[in-house]
Amino acid sequence: MFCYQCEMSASGGCGSHGQHIGTCGKDETIARLQDIMIFGLKGLSAYREHLNELEPEKTKEIDDIVNETLYFTLTNVNFNYDEHIAQLMKVGQAGVKVMDLLSEAHTKKFGIPKPVTVSQNRAEGKAILVSGHNLDMLEKLLIATEGKGINIYTHSEMLPAHGYPHLKKFSHLKGNIGKAWFDQTKLFEKWNGTIVVNTNCIVPPKKNSTYLDRLYTYKIVGVDGAKKIENDNFDELIAHTLSLPDVNFESDEVLTTGHHYKTVISLAPQILDAIEKGHISQFFVVAGCDAPGKGGDYYRELVQKLPKDTVVITSSCGKFRFNDLDLGVVPNTEIPRYLDLGQCNDSNGAVHIAMALSEALNTPVNDLPVSIVLSWMEQKAVIILLALFSLGIKNIYLGPKAPQFLNEDLTNFLVENFNLHLTSDAESDLEKLLINKPA
Repeated sequence: MFCYQCEMSASGGCGSHGQHIGTCGKDETIARLQDIMIFGLKGLSAYREHLNELEPEKTKEIDDIVNETLYFTLTNVNFNYDEHIAQLMKVGQAGVKVMDLLSEAHTKKFGIPKPVTVSQNRAEGKAILVSGHNLDMLEKLLIATEGKGINIYTHSEMLPAHGYPHLKKFSHLKGNIGKAWFDQTKLFEKWNGTIVVNTNCIVPPKKNSTYLDRLYTYKIVGVDGAKKIENDNFDELIAHTLSLPDVNFESDEVLTTGHHYKTVISLAPQILDAIEKGHISQFFVVAGCDAPGKGGDYYRELVQKLPKDTVVITSSCGKFRFNDLDLGVVPNTEIPRYLDLGQCNDSNGAVHIAMALSEALNTPVNDLPVSIVLSWMEQKAVIILLALFSLGIKNIYLGPKAPQFLNEDLTNFLVENFNLHLTSDAESDLEKLLINKPA
């Protein structure tokens, strides 16, 4: 185990990872707060990198927080608890900023997403499967492959690409294959075309994998033995794809995406009318980063049990636990019960929708009929959670497991200041979450 308190292996270094004030001079809670900072900065840096590809002139404010926070962890042996919390809120505020800037950059370049039905697990011909978050890279690939007789398919967090008008206009962007990032090893074995992973959500191939020679990575992403796309040159990828047998996946499944917050807010009159008439009783933000294991089934069960007068707002790869469900529309309206805001970096959309509701209903955000249930996995989940805390958002349910960097002191702080809840089981949590209990 690596000890962040003294930056040494616990087996060969201080040997006291956890409760100590020793060689490294930091007590357990301070060290854990710094863990959260570092994890949050990793997620922040991922979003900053995408923003830098599109509008590099807008990254300085984010870079300043990254530099300041890293310096903070270096020189803060005597800093107190409150100063650590304040610095974490700075990181969260930078998360809000970078997600807003990235959202604006995406919609400026690719248009405002519109709801779209996407084929799922159906593919044919010479084909490339793209996994990750990088929409800029996807556009470059679509341009490079246009007219080449190659079909492009998305995987996991690339699904929302289908909602953007500028990307949708490419007729060879065909559909989505697979679910969340962690199905890669099994899915890629079945896929006999080429594969590109363009961000960090990647599962290292097993030693006996048959797809490593067909796997390409992009920029910061690296896999030992895979080919790397350099300087946006897709020539080798294209030639390799054309040399392989046709892909043949058959399915009648479909998924829906493209409910960007700007599109949802444009429906404000209908939504407010539905609330006033009692057609919509509550909104559930069920989102976050998915992880392997049965624990994530909680989110599917929760969504299945929701009353028909509720609306589900989602983003990130956690939606693949339930986005195959047909939730239909809110009774007596044409408002869909399932709204997919997009990728994890589009989580800011839920906040914008809540703020718009708050203003329209003249109700504080934390008093709105909105419940937030997040699935927890990695660094991008950390920056999203910090962003929500920095905005004063409370009453969040988090699971299926507690973050490993929480201890009793930190858990008590989050419960006391943000009314944070850890998930238990879907049925009992829903009983607590529902504002209007079904008869």
